[in-house]
Amino acid sequence: YMHTSLFLETLLRRSHFEEGRYVLEKKMCNFKKKIIDPQIERYQPRFSERGIEIDTSLGGVPDAEIEAVADVGLISQVYANLFSNVVKYAREVPDPGTGRSRKFMSYGWEIMKDFFGAGRDGIKLNVFSSGLPMDKDVALRLFEEGYRADNAKGEYGTGHGLYFIREVVRLHGGIEGYEPTPHGNNFYFILPKEPEPPRPVPTPGQ
Repeated sequence: YMHTSLFLETLLRRSHFEEGRYVLEKKMCNFKKKIIDPQIERYQPRFSERGIEIDTSLGGVPDAEIEAVADVGLISQVYANLFSNVVKYAREVPDPGTGRSRKFMSYGWEIMKDFFGAGRDGIKLNVFSSGLPMDKDVALRLFEEGYRADNAKGEYGTGHGLYFIREVVRLHGGIEGYEPTPHGNNFYFILPKEPEPPRPVPTPGQ
């Protein structure tokens, strides 16, 4: 109920309809406590049902406290979409450490120094799922509106989830992306760690 209320409140904001577009309510927040942990709790039963282990050793430093400027409701929906995709598309792969096959996901983040310019660090937020890496041609189209890859057959979806992620991330001044790994697929987005400095107001005559 709490998660649904958050999502509905975010999507049905009066400002969205008045402006005819998403209007962010950005504020400094703790990503782990306010956004990621609640979504992990929400999706944990679905991970367990599909036999998906959570392995945070691959994703960065998920135990660290991170803060960034974000619209909590919209970024929560970004994570909900990514975790929902993990449930649908994670597949078993051989584990080089143990020799057994397993299905797993990972999440985490890393600081990208000066990513958005001098003195403007970024935070790269990763959500990884095990399986076969996607072909380059598929990867180039993942964030297109309505596009569904071949591995989506047999799983419910509309092809709008990653496009929604792209739009929300870009509204935050960030970028979205995908990268294959030897054991699966990593979806990520990079957000500015600090708010964009105010632009100087031109004086008359400039």
